[in-house]
Amino acid sequence: MIYKFKKYNISSPSTPKEKIQYEFSVDYDLLNNEEKVLFHIGSHLWTSQKIQELINDSNDLQGENEFQYQVDGGHLGIIVTKTDGVAFFDLTNREKEEEDFIWPFEKFINFLKDFKRFVEENS
Repeated sequence: MIYKFKKYNISSPSTPKEKIQYEFSVDYDLLNNEEKVLFHIGSHLWTSQKIQELINDSNDLQGENEFQYQVDGGHLGIIVTKTDGVAFFDLTNREKEEEDFIWPFEKFINFLKDFKRFVEENS
């Protein structure tokens, strides 16, 4: 699936134009039901540098090692492994202990590269 990224205005209507804050995310309406939780990747704190660091940390994993990542200012938890894929967790649902969905490692990296490009073009 190709994802459409979106820049959301998260400021109040009375915010002066020069102080408007935006959140970078995916278009919620275009996500399939199994991946709706991916919308929680949205955050106003994303930079292309942060995304590149996540790509680098993921690519640097060796063997069955994993690392956990929580989106700053978002509600998405991610457990990255090269062998078992990348698990996504909706952090607003604390009662659920299982992942919401899993992607193959390469799909995750390609998604991040596309997301990084979107953030660069819209910052």
